[in-house]
Amino acid sequence: MTDDTDDILITGMGVVTPIGGDVETFWSANLEGRSGIVREERMDTTGLPCGWTAGLIPEDVKEKVAADHGKPGRSWGDTLMHAAVEQALTDARLDAQPAAEGPAGLVYARVWPGPTGSDPQDYITHMEELAERYDTIGNDPEAVLRNLRRRNLPLETRDLSAYPREIAERLGTAVLPVRLEATCSGGLRAIAEAARLLRSGRARYAVVSAAVSRNTPYVLSQYGQLMALSRWKGDPAQASMPFDVRRTGMVINESAGALVLETAEHAARRGMTQPHALVGGWGLAVDTTHMTAPRVEMIERVMRTALAEAGADLDEVDTVNAHGTSTRLNDVTEARALHKVFGERMADLPVSAVKSLTGHGSAASGVVETVASALTMCRGVVPPVPTCTEPDPACAVRTSLTPEERPVAAVLKNSFGFGGQYASMLLRRPAAPRPAPRHG
Repeated sequence: MTDDTDDILITGMGVVTPIGGDVETFWSANLEGRSGIVREERMDTTGLPCGWTAGLIPEDVKEKVAADHGKPGRSWGDTLMHAAVEQALTDARLDAQPAAEGPAGLVYARVWPGPTGSDPQDYITHMEELAERYDTIGNDPEAVLRNLRRRNLPLETRDLSAYPREIAERLGTAVLPVRLEATCSGGLRAIAEAARLLRSGRARYAVVSAAVSRNTPYVLSQYGQLMALSRWKGDPAQASMPFDVRRTGMVINESAGALVLETAEHAARRGMTQPHALVGGWGLAVDTTHMTAPRVEMIERVMRTALAEAGADLDEVDTVNAHGTSTRLNDVTEARALHKVFGERMADLPVSAVKSLTGHGSAASGVVETVASALTMCRGVVPPVPTCTEPDPACAVRTSLTPEERPVAAVLKNSFGFGGQYASMLLRRPAAPRPAPRHG
């Protein structure tokens, strides 16, 4: 497919994940099957039926991110997004946009901002302060308001508004900011919203970012009650096993991802001739049937919509980057929907699942896994699912324990979330894709 001035391109990418603090390290870990899931030792989980493991950003990466992008009053969630955005802007070789071109788009999602990251102490301190306030003044609204006005609220209880202003300053232009709350489908929805801004002509390029940091006793107890978390007691690296018959639930992580999206016309005018991917089309849906249980019909709908919007035939899809949470229900539901869409092709259609190595990063997962999807096309390699050593016959999807080299012209990326949120997106390989960087 040749580039057209109406095409929406991904020209910059950045990640901070449990398996790498930059895109190349993240990609290498995917191909090598190197897990970032470790035992959760920062809090007492003995009273919980699950939650013993987590996908945690390595300490050396966290220290570098904090040193390079942290500042007084900036939450850890914002710090992670700044780190990923800076990578994406550098990757896109995007300097300040002339003011005459108008504003840039900014679409972002952030879960549990927290001052220090996913440290459980953030939550404990917050709950202690709430208990102290209720013991002192009760529930009287006027007294509560007076109390709040007299004190500085901790970062995790505030809706921080500095992030859009800081990105505008970094870009050197005004931004059209959109903050999304769409649970685990938020990353793909953010990309779709940015593409809408570009197609409407309201912006020539856009920054998409998402971050999550939510490993707290409260979150673990919530997911534990839903029986959604992994109860695996063996090697932590094996705890997230999408499409494996032994899977017992998902592993939550801390991570961030960022993308730069541009119109093809804007990219060409500034000499960006080798993008990572083209955004083909997407399907979005919200279903009120059940709060947590996904439905085959809705997953099928968003996948078919994404293909139709992209003008793509089923045979054009070379691989699926699955949502693949490792929960009993989600994996088999997604697999059944894939079989309804692709039919007999499923026997030969490779499926990857990044969460097998990183765990689940809520809205950040959609952005991070889009990075993996773009690299799959640019590098011609489908990443393995190294934890799926006993494939579930009820899923019957074709995963591999080793990287699979093959030409990939189009990837279908899925993301779903609690609250009945569904998203699917078709990504295409550009005519002149970004080559792998040369080392040494």
